[in-house]
Amino acid sequence: MDRRKWLGTIAHLLLGILFPYVLIGGIVLVYGFMAPSTASQKAYGAAIILVYALLILGVNLWTLRRMDFRSKWRWIVIHTLCWAAAAIASFAMLRFSE
Repeated sequence: MDRRKWLGTIAHLLLGILFPYVLIGGIVLVYGFMAPSTASQKAYGAAIILVYALLILGVNLWTLRRMDFRSKWRWIVIHTLCWAAAAIASFAMLRFSE
């Protein structure tokens, strides 16, 4: 059980690192970059964002399903903080890399 919680934390770190790429890719595919996007590009961008959201939901359900209510909320906060820290670090690396 303890190993499952930490695997969830590591998964959220990895998903947080991928977040800027998913966000930018989804926006570019849904709204277009230099020209309006086609219907297939919009569907592809929406699918990317949907799969990413389902991955986050799946990791949370898999890691937290056998815990009591109070412990679930504590680990959701921990996972959210790990995800946010990784996303901020990834945005910073993209912004300040040369």
